Amino acid sequence: MEHKHLPRANAPTLFFRSWKGKPGLDPGRRKRSVFIGHSQPTHSGMFGDIASGFSKAGWHAYSGDIRGHGNSTTKEFVLGHLSEKGGWEEAITDMRHFLEKSFEGIAWEDRLVVVPNITALLTLEVMKDWPDLAQHIVLISPVPNQKTLALVGKTFMQVRLRLKTPDERDEQALHHLYTFLGSHLEDRQHLADVMSSDRDIIQKLIDDPLAWPTPTVSYWANIFNGMLSAWKWPRGAKVASGTRCLIMFGGEDAMLRDGGFLAPIERFLRGIGVDDIASERVQGARSALFLEERKFNISGRILDWAERRSRPVAEHQEVDVEQVASAMLARFDSFRNTRLSPDELVELCYNAIDDDSRWAEIIYRMIYEAERSESNSEEELQARISRVMPHWERAFNINRQVMMNATLGVLLQGVIERLQIGVAILDKEGELLHSNATYDQALARLFPQITQSAGNADDVVRATRLLLSGSPSAETGASMTERIVKHDESPVGYHFYPEALKQTGLQRQGPAGILILRAPDETEPASESRRVLAELTYGLTGKEAEIVLSVAAGRNLDGIAEELGILVSTVRGHLKKAFHKMGVHSQTELAARIMSGPLGWLK
Repeated sequence: MEHKHLPRANAPTLFFRSWKGKPGLDPGRRKRSVFIGHSQPTHSGMFGDIASGFSKAGWHAYSGDIRGHGNSTTKEFVLGHLSEKGGWEEAITDMRHFLEKSFEGIAWEDRLVVVPNITALLTLEVMKDWPDLAQHIVLISPVPNQKTLALVGKTFMQVRLRLKTPDERDEQALHHLYTFLGSHLEDRQHLADVMSSDRDIIQKLIDDPLAWPTPTVSYWANIFNGMLSAWKWPRGAKVASGTRCLIMFGGEDAMLRDGGFLAPIERFLRGIGVDDIASERVQGARSALFLEERKFNISGRILDWAERRSRPVAEHQEVDVEQVASAMLARFDSFRNTRLSPDELVELCYNAIDDDSRWAEIIYRMIYEAERSESNSEEELQARISRVMPHWERAFNINRQVMMNATLGVLLQGVIERLQIGVAILDKEGELLHSNATYDQALARLFPQITQSAGNADDVVRATRLLLSGSPSAETGASMTERIVKHDESPVGYHFYPEALKQTGLQRQGPAGILILRAPDETEPASESRRVLAELTYGLTGKEAEIVLSVAAGRNLDGIAEELGILVSTVRGHLKKAFHKMGVHSQTELAARIMSGPLGWLK
């Protein structure tokens, strides 16, 4: 894989990747190229597997990050942001630039475009004035051409823009969109689960600093405007004769509702002159099936279609938005097919404080009523959302605060105060949320000039900022989310992000990280503190933590079982669960993981 930056005049530099096709498969074959686009929460750095699949088959593969995504970010063009004015048009320009670079000197019949989500929409925009872009177009889980869905999203964001600045991160919009998309999933643990059922893939996505951003208000406004624009073509506009299209989607994908929204997309494509339309449902996959090349052989499926070895047809039954919304609302006891009054909508907002599923009910209710409205006007919908939004915003913020307080309360009561070492809870920006007395005392010994008055919260906050700013690159090597913290070139602390705080860490000013601190003259912590810290760091139970620490100390399983008064098979069972939680596969790896983390550092 090679990568480079593409400088442009009066536009941000774009990050571009390429994978050369393997030679020798068919010497007489012309050069063939495929461009792979990314979705809202992903970037080109995640496409190594699918790109390699195309490369092994002799295709040159290319990918790149649209501005505001992945590595195409700067101080001006930050991650998760598009300009309030003209942001969508700028993204179209970026997409066209990538496609021009990918297909330079390539014959039309040897071009393949594979695009999910927002880059599928951007590709439709590019094709309006580039009708012979490529013969083979693959739309993966495309945003459906359902006007009501886009109109509700657009109107929601127009109201949000009156409450917030365009460049302000909008966690509420992110939460509601993915709650809406994932409301049909029974096993949903995280908002990102709409993308895959594979927990490892979701965890890698969440941990990736260039993926799963919280986009700005302006970003979302552009996306929903783009949903309306991409499916609206100039009268008489057509693609080149012979253009083919494959629509690929997951069997558990909310975008196309198990194929229910497929028929309107097919009708649109026929209307713009696509000659050959195929569809394929990938059972067990969700919207990010392009990330699961090893499991589903996505590149192989696409090439079978592109090279005319197969013509998949996904059986489906067409549904409309009203049917989908009413089916989802039927899950709630309060559903009725009459329009809710403004007061009833406000009540529904506040009900969501204690019942997270009610957010989906509010969204589906808005969609249902908009679809049934005789006028279906943007002005009417905007007035309705505007009346509810202050309560909607307040209820959501209360809900987030309740969740964070609950997590913080559990940590304070069950963990932090039991540790006989200095512990501070930080948000994802490194700002102090809480610290125990031992931490404050250790910090006072490190910064006596700042923390002169014991227990002064402002002093502790200032000293913590100073401590963290003094060791920005002291990584452990174990993970980019763990680091040793130094003071005067001496290691004094360990900063890490435990499993228990992954969910709350996504919230603004939510508990995300732990900083353990000790002054140079402190002794090794007691075994009870080590066990509690192991529970917190790796999400272990008390028994699992005991066994893990014993294994890391070199004890054999027979000795551990005898000491704990349990069977060896029970020890193995606990150890197996601990392996999974810690991401290791052997006792040697476990010991190395412990020694490279906060417990090893304390020892």
